[in-house]
Amino acid sequence: MTGSFTRRVATGLAAFGLLAGVAAADWNAGVAAYQKKDWQTALQEFQGVVKQNPDYAGGHFMLAKVLSNLGRDAEALKEFREAVRLEPGNAGYAVAAAQALVDQGHAAEAAGVLQGIAVDGLKPAQKAAVLVAKGQVALAQNNTSQAIELGKQATQVDSGNAEAWGLLGNAYSRADRNAEAFEAYRRGFDLSGNTTLGRNAVAAGTRAARLASGAQKRTLYDGVAAVATKLAERRGGPEGALMAAEALLGAQNFNEALAWLDRSGLDNALVLYYRGQCYLGKENLAEAEANFRKALAKGPQAELRRQIYTSLGFVLDKAKRYQEAAQAYEQAGNSTKVAEMKNKQALAEQNKKADEEAARMKKLEELQRQYQSIGGAPTPPPSR
Repeated sequence: MTGSFTRRVATGLAAFGLLAGVAAADWNAGVAAYQKKDWQTALQEFQGVVKQNPDYAGGHFMLAKVLSNLGRDAEALKEFREAVRLEPGNAGYAVAAAQALVDQGHAAEAAGVLQGIAVDGLKPAQKAAVLVAKGQVALAQNNTSQAIELGKQATQVDSGNAEAWGLLGNAYSRADRNAEAFEAYRRGFDLSGNTTLGRNAVAAGTRAARLASGAQKRTLYDGVAAVATKLAERRGGPEGALMAAEALLGAQNFNEALAWLDRSGLDNALVLYYRGQCYLGKENLAEAEANFRKALAKGPQAELRRQIYTSLGFVLDKAKRYQEAAQAYEQAGNSTKVAEMKNKQALAEQNKKADEEAARMKKLEELQRQYQSIGGAPTPPPSR
């Protein structure tokens, strides 16, 4: 929580130009230490400033910023409150204080802090920051519809504000409007490269795709795959590669999914299961079966084990190995499919016997024709 809060407040500083305003004061050493992320030095400097100038709101604000970066959130909140008390009309102070209040469970107080801020005279980035803060308060108060409206306003005011798109994505997700959440998160990720927004986009898009059908389903999976691939290239490592592979598998881009699974360097049950799914999509039943069986040998957890056995049963059914398919479905706990496979097996055995009988009769008929063709005939009974 502290890390995300610190990043948000840093955004607030940039939007409202607060660092520039402070740097002109007599406490340049504190600002310089802050910019170097030398938190202990900055703490000492701003504590001194506040001691000498207890009624200066900017001193309390910067001290709160430093305390936030040190993870001392309760102390930081006290200083944010003091900054707002001393200068209640300062939008930058109000936004930072509101975010800290929301993070520490004081949404109602945060709403009060923001209520008195007039946004009409603010620059677009500043206005968007206030709207985003209000949207975060609305989410904290479970007012999803208001959060969506505030998120829309923020993105309209400043379409290049990644945080505004992130808020809108979060609000849409809360409302189970996952396709819209995906688009909002994707815009934020494209603007900022923020990996959290990227992961949220993949998650929301995947949820939406699973519930969609037809062309919309494919379009969503293609979009998710594009984000996941970009995210994997940016992040690197096995987790990112696996995320890209999952999305590409959903988009039915089996060859690229296999390539990303290889890049992950992982050899666990989940990766082998995904490999099996890729080969199944490529209609390579032998490779699909081999990977599913390797996955089972890794001792997967119960739910993954069920999914693997279900897929293995499907492969064996396609291969007309119904008895083995029934065994796989039994391991998956699917009694309906077990009964279906047993019926198919019984029918296959009946058909086999019928085919064998038909082949035997055909052979006898052929022998009879051959016998007749060489003039053979039954021996007549003796005459009396």
